[in-house]
Amino acid sequence: MRTSCSRTAAMHMLSAALVMLPGTAAAGGAFFLKGGALRLQDDNQVVDATSRNFDSTTYKTLGIGWEARTRNGLAFSIEYLTYSNEFTPPASPSHGDAKTHALQFGAKKYFIEGGTFHPYVGAGIGVGRTKIDYLSGGRSITEEDVSIVLHAVLGMELRFDNLSFMLEAKHLYFDTETNQYDPTATGVLLGMGFNW
Repeated sequence: MRTSCSRTAAMHMLSAALVMLPGTAAAGGAFFLKGGALRLQDDNQVVDATSRNFDSTTYKTLGIGWEARTRNGLAFSIEYLTYSNEFTPPASPSHGDAKTHALQFGAKKYFIEGGTFHPYVGAGIGVGRTKIDYLSGGRSITEEDVSIVLHAVLGMELRFDNLSFMLEAKHLYFDTETNQYDPTATGVLLGMGFNW
């Protein structure tokens, strides 16, 4: 039931984005790549009825996205973000890996129209998928979960002709059940891209 609702919500968001974006694309847009580090909100979580110590900082953090911009500073974006966290149970050499994927639909407001420096704030909604692999009693276990993701962002972009550089602080909130792994995290991402 939960997975079905998440898929339905994702399809509605994608449909809305596809309806809105063509009308604004003529004003400009951007394609970008981002990398950085996110810090888990809770680095000690229960997985398989066992307390696990997660690496507090993510690794293999990568984002890729596309943005349509209007002439009044508003922008609408689609972004894919992925990151991983390793974890170990207390007093055990075995370890596991939690990999998170998020497809996000967002809106931003850029506050300075001309020049090089463009600060912005933004927020959005999307769908996230986590996959956890670990050993339990000598057996290899894999668990997956799909959830709604909310995000907020505060950042700045430097534009040099058609080349952009960006620095942003981002918070991702995953609507998970209490007995599931929660990849909610906050961090800093650095990126570059092309704008037109």
